[in-house]
Amino acid sequence: MAGWHCQDSVTILIARRKSRYLLVEASREVDLGSKEGQRSLAEGIAKVIGEFGYMNSGPKVMRQINDRVFVMRTSRGGEGHIILALSFIKQLNGRELGFCTIRSSGSVRKLEELAGKIYKIA
Repeated sequence: MAGWHCQDSVTILIARRKSRYLLVEASREVDLGSKEGQRSLAEGIAKVIGEFGYMNSGPKVMRQINDRVFVMRTSRGGEGHIILALSFIKQLNGRELGFCTIRSSGSVRKLEELAGKIYKIA
């Protein structure tokens, strides 16, 4: 069977994690390069979808494109949960703001190209 590997009579499942990437825009400047900013975003997402939903979705900020736009990775099944959670977050680090998901894709490269076109990034 594909994906199965037998070694010393122990069967090990080798699985590759499938990911989706989200291009997200904030309504104002947000610093997700710092640990505090990422922790604050993670807490906001977990408040909406709970710890179990957060762990299943596995969100992670991959790259901050400019002061308001970033790319986030999530599991393929958790994409909808993260989009929902981001739309419900109204405050981050004590500052009022909102998030809007621009696009989702299977590759970071496509989203970076799209962001370059939309936001005129060289």
